Amino acid sequence: MADETPRKGSFSALVGHTNGLTKPASLAAAAVTAKPGGAGGSKKLVIKNFRDRPKLPDNYTQDTWQKLHEAVKAIQSSTSIRYNLEELYQAVENLCSHKVSPTLYQQLRQACEGHVQAQILQFREYPYSLDSVLFLKKINTCWQDHCRQMIMIRSIFLFLDRTYVLQNSTLPSI
Repeated sequence: MADETPRKGSFSALVGHTNGLTKPASLAAAAVTAKPGGAGGSKKLVIKNFRDRPKLPDNYTQDTWQKLHEAVKAIQSSTSIRYNLEELYQAVENLCSHKVSPTLYQQLRQACEGHVQAQILQFREYPYSLDSVLFLKKINTCWQDHCRQMIMIRSIFLFLDRTYVLQNSTLPSI
């Protein structure tokens, strides 16, 4: 214990520790003579941004909205969605990054409002068709379904909600 060597602050400064590997003599000499931050042979890598933003295909916006609208209708009708949620989320993110957010928000809002209006129609004839307890149970079930559906829709359109809707104080959040 008395003949232990003092510890050094850097593992690379340990002499004789090769971890089972051998270095060619030229690399070992270059490592010893290289100065930190100096001209030790390292080069900087410069990354430049794209000059022009890549353009979307001609009908990408329409095709993507059709896919998203189909998913929204499937959620609202409680049927299975043909696409996975990650693909739908990325589609929303792509549309938002290409400045289609206002249109996308309006289309989503129209789809949701149309569904709510269709759901309300079943309750318009209440006094003639149901007793009050059954009516309240039906309203409660409809509300719970709506909340569950909107949570799922919001999870798909979360990028739109965070980047466009919350930036505009006049728009209600998804």
